[in-house]
Parts: sequence; C-alpha cells; structure tokens
Amino acid sequence: MEPRQGVQPPSPVELARRLRELRTSRWPGTRFTQRTLGIALEVSPALVSSWENTSDPVPPPPNRLLQYATLFATRRSVHGDRLRLLPESDLTPEELATRDRLHGQLLLLRGTSTDAVPGQRGGPRGTWHFPDGAPVRLVCGRVPPESAGGYADPSSPNHTRLHAMADPDALIELFGHIRMTNPDSDVRFMFGDEMTEDDQTAHVVLLGGLRLNPAARYFARAGQIPVRQVEESRYSNGEVFQLERDGRQFLPTFLSDDPTLGLIEDVGLFARMPNPNFAERTLTLCNGMYSRGVVGAVRTLTDAQLRDRNEAYLAERFAGLDEYGLVLRVRVALGRAVTPDLASDHYRLHVWPSGEDTA
Repeated sequence: MEPRQGVQPPSPVELARRLRELRTSRWPGTRFTQRTLGIALEVSPALVSSWENTSDPVPPPPNRLLQYATLFATRRSVHGDRLRLLPESDLTPEELATRDRLHGQLLLLRGTSTDAVPGQRGGPRGTWHFPDGAPVRLVCGRVPPESAGGYADPSSPNHTRLHAMADPDALIELFGHIRMTNPDSDVRFMFGDEMTEDDQTAHVVLLGGLRLNPAARYFARAGQIPVRQVEESRYSNGEVFQLERDGRQFLPTFLSDDPTLGLIEDVGLFARMPNPNFAERTLTLCNGMYSRGVVGAVRTLTDAQLRDRNEAYLAERFAGLDEYGLVLRVRVALGRAVTPDLASDHYRLHVWPSGEDTA
C-alpha cells in the first residue's frame, strides 16, 4: 500500500537516532555506554551498535522496543552507573503510561503497528490474547471416580464440578488470565469428552496429559508434535516426555533421602500451533509429567514477574512462526511450581522447530 499523500514513511535512520538519543541524553546528567545498555537488555554491545547505526541501521524487533520503552520510562531504571529493567508489576500507573507512549513512538518509527506487538497495553497482550475475538476453550481431563472424592459425584448434594477436573490449579490460573486478556471473548472451560463441534474449531487450550483427557490424545495426534508421552514403569501417575526422533526422555527429579520435599523438578511442555480443525484458530498445549509441570507451563506466560521476559523470548525466537514448542524444566520449591525463565538455558530442555537441546 502506498503511503498517503504528504505522510512520510517510517525511517530506520530516525529510529536509530532516537534509540541513541534515549541512551545518551534521556535524563540530564546521564549518558550510558552501549555496553551498559546491552547488559540491561541482555544483548551484546555490537547488537546495540547495529540498532543505533544511522549508516546501515538494523531495527530492533518490536519486543526489544518494548524493553527500551520500559527501561527509559522511569529514572528508577538508573541504579548507580548501571541500568536495570524493572518488571511491569513494579511500574506505577504514570510510568506505565509513559512506557506505552514511548513504545508507540518507537513502533511508529519502526513502521510496526501496535496491533502486532505482544505485551502492548491497550492492544494485543501477548500469547494469551486472541485478537479475532473468537471463542476460547480450555479443555481438561477427568479424574477417575476412585481418585476424585465424594464431592465429584453428581449425586452428592455438595457436588462440585472442579473436584472431577484434572489440573484445577493450572485451570484457575489460566482461566482468569485469559478472561482478563480477552474481555469480549466467549471463554469457557470443560472436560475433553464434553467438546462439541463448535468447541473443536475454537481457540483450544489443552491442559494436562493424555491419560485423563481424550481431547488431548486426539489433538496431540492431529497436531503431530515431535514430543510424545509414554508410560514408564519407574513413574506412577505420570507419563514421560520422549522425543520422536531419537527416543530421548526428559525425567522428573525426586529426593529419595528427603520425602518431605519429594518431587523437586517436574517436566512441562508448552506448544502452540494452528488448530488442525480450523487453521485460522490456534491450538495450545500446556502439559506436564505431573500437575506441577502443567502449572509451570501455564505460569510461563501468566506470571506477573516473568511473563513479559518470556513473551520477549518467544517473540524473538519464533518470529513469524505459527508452530513451535518447548519442553521445560519446572522446579518445585516446597510443593509449588517455580515459573521457568525462558531466557535461561537451564529451563529449556528441548525447543522446536530448531531442535535445540540444552540439558
């Protein structure tokens, strides 16, 4: 599309100048080196230099511009002679408003619409925002009657549907987040065996493993992901993640000498791909060997402290891809899942489509 009459197209040179200006003269009396900025953004000084190079500029990806805007939205980012990137949850409403204005300015210079940027307040808000407004269905497994307890029995006067749902911790965490991020969408949760024809063509989110969820078994087969779950005699009540290509397995860690702690590392899986029943919609898998692995996979992109950082990793690593996934190490501290930090090799056990193995 041709630019409108009298409207200048975005200029990478102007963006490079603006980025340099932010670094060198954002606040009176402050001037930071490219190395200092690179440390704050966790990139090399050479990469910062390429972004500021007015002779041959390389525009940063949108998620990096969000980091720039966050960093330079508040002087509280200055810590002595260093810069630090504050989490969004630490920013005041005034700082958030400044961040959003600055981010919008940088995106305009880059020629990127805010509609395309994960994490932009007031627009799409990351992986869990579905901008088409289509229905979203969170699909859970059904706990066997012998394990669910009396309240799961429909004949009980105190029947509670959630008592029969596998992975309720992950469900509650994600359901609230998706409702908040998609306030105008029809968002529901259900058992896998309750899905109707219309549900199967929505944005589908599968929670938990294959054993208790027939929908997860169907979609996992239809989606043809390179990781499958298999029963392993050494582990009860959980299925091991195994690579299709070579049979490599990713295993949990138990402390046999301290039964109070027990499970200290679970394995989680996060995968996103087109819905095989309707390619215009998405299919997302949040799975784990045990329940803490499922919670860890969910909290990767809901945790207020880490979701922006993890969204930035996904945006940079999988830019332009509509199908990708990660097998994750999920630490368990005193019974609670610790959110994986995707920027750390420690938490990424396997990534596709690159085939990266870090463990």
